[in-house]
Amino acid sequence: MLVTMSLYRKLDFSCSIPIIFVFLVSLSISLSAQDKSRRVRIRELGYEIGIYSPGPYNAITDVEGVRVGHVTLNRGSDVRTGVTAVIPNSDMDTYSVVGAAFTIHGNGEMTGMSWTNDSGYIESPIMLTNTLSVGAVHEGVARHLKYISLPIVGECYDGYLNNIRGLHVRPEHAIEAIETATAGPVDEGCVGAGTGMRCYQFKSGIGTASRRIPKEQGGYVVGVLVNANGGRRHQLRIDGVPVGQEIPDLLPFQGKDGSFIIVIATDAPLTHRQLRQLCLRATHGLARTGTPSTMSSGEFVIAFSTANKIPRQTNNKVLSLRMLQNQNLDALYQAVIESTEEAIYNSMTMATTSVGKKERIVHAIPIDRLQKTMKKYGY
Repeated sequence: MLVTMSLYRKLDFSCSIPIIFVFLVSLSISLSAQDKSRRVRIRELGYEIGIYSPGPYNAITDVEGVRVGHVTLNRGSDVRTGVTAVIPNSDMDTYSVVGAAFTIHGNGEMTGMSWTNDSGYIESPIMLTNTLSVGAVHEGVARHLKYISLPIVGECYDGYLNNIRGLHVRPEHAIEAIETATAGPVDEGCVGAGTGMRCYQFKSGIGTASRRIPKEQGGYVVGVLVNANGGRRHQLRIDGVPVGQEIPDLLPFQGKDGSFIIVIATDAPLTHRQLRQLCLRATHGLARTGTPSTMSSGEFVIAFSTANKIPRQTNNKVLSLRMLQNQNLDALYQAVIESTEEAIYNSMTMATTSVGKKERIVHAIPIDRLQKTMKKYGY
């Protein structure tokens, strides 16, 4: 609950405990509702990142067949965690997709990366969770899949707000995230794996964005989903504007930098090598938001294409795959950069102020001050 304990200490205890409790709960709900009512995506504020237009949902689900599911664990005073699932196609038990993965800085973990890069395929849902719940989510995916595959699970540390040693995420939560995944709009901010995350010392979480390449360049769609959990306040830049330096207050205890997990989807027919090139371009979008990727952070990128379906079982000794000509990749590179940058912004502007373990507070980026800062710099 928001600000509950600090207010409790200041109240006149001549009041009855039930009245105090009701008052605090009502105030907490009121503040939370007000906070949520002001949360918007960065594009809704009029800030258009890059040169390409987004898809209908401005989300990774603009790539046909891709679905996203969340299980959010937000209870009591110190459970602030969850699971997010990205499903590359509608029938993972029958078909794999072409994929690639890349490590920007390796202070973290994403299981399944080695096999993804050796095989060139992705054979399971892509799962996101907290650092100490990788095993539970891995088990959940293994239970869910019909065939034996190496689950892909990426982690970020949410232990500032979440009692991470409580191991609250269980295998059944991973299964639920997979089975409830849907196409269409994607919930952002303090949901799923993003429930306890913070970015540039503001509250953050899950963010997503997409770009549609102009028809004359192929008309392909690129979508990105991020779990954003790193960066220092003074580094934050939004479309080049030093927003972090203009909002130097509302700071939680610094601690160590966290991680960014970046998932890229496209319907362009790409090979493993070409998808790895998309992964590399995600570093440009990440860097545009301000972070240099420090020694205490971990950044992992994974990409897949839905254009070629790889049958899990076939008697054919030769598979025919479509491949985009290399000289036509530049527009996709640009789309990845723009989508990654915007997804990170959305992870913050859609998040709400959160209170967690030990009454720690992580503030959401104040939209009014963000707008004031952008206006100061000519937006």
